[in-house]
Amino acid sequence: MASSRGKDGDVVFHPLVHGLIAWALAHLVATDRRTRLWCVIAALVPDLDGLGIIFGPQVYQRYHHVLTHNVFFGLAVTVVSARWIGRRPAALVLVFASFLSHVVGDYFGSGEGWSLWPFWPLSSFEVLNPHAWPFVSWQNNVIGFTSVAVTLIIAVRWGRTPLEFFSPGLDRSVVDALRLRVRATPCATCESRATARCHACGRAVCRQHVATPTYRHLVCSGCPEA
Repeated sequence: MASSRGKDGDVVFHPLVHGLIAWALAHLVATDRRTRLWCVIAALVPDLDGLGIIFGPQVYQRYHHVLTHNVFFGLAVTVVSARWIGRRPAALVLVFASFLSHVVGDYFGSGEGWSLWPFWPLSSFEVLNPHAWPFVSWQNNVIGFTSVAVTLIIAVRWGRTPLEFFSPGLDRSVVDALRLRVRATPCATCESRATARCHACGRAVCRQHVATPTYRHLVCSGCPEA
């Protein structure tokens, strides 16, 4: 699912879906932001062996799905994550499950001809899915759209998006906008439909009554901070 050869032999990388799936998996139990981040990292690092493309397509096809697509690498990532998320069994299981979600996705959706060596380097046992669907396929499109839909549901339900890793303020603004769209709320100033919520006072306001030009710290026109 994360990487494959295009129709003309080009290499295609698609880590976004892997990351969204892992971020969603991290919500199966109560987790903190650091654990969710490591779940995403665990789902992305398997494609490090895809960097072989730098040295040419032959190196890429020889080592991709080999060096970092095995359970031992996944266990190593999980052990390293314990340094930051602690030795909590549930959290560590989620990290390893996120890694496996990448491998499973590649097994089904990387296209024909992509083998996996899940126990490399201790074993040369090879796994090849003869019925793997093409990288550019309706199945992968459905998985991609579903991962986005689940992300939006989590945003409304739990009040966070993957933007939490980059900008908490922007994350809050996106969550507020989604919730206000789902739950129609009037503007506290003019009774129009609210599209944002002030980060300072918490009032719901429409676009005309947003005082700050940035959504990283949104302030309404009626707030003392304006």
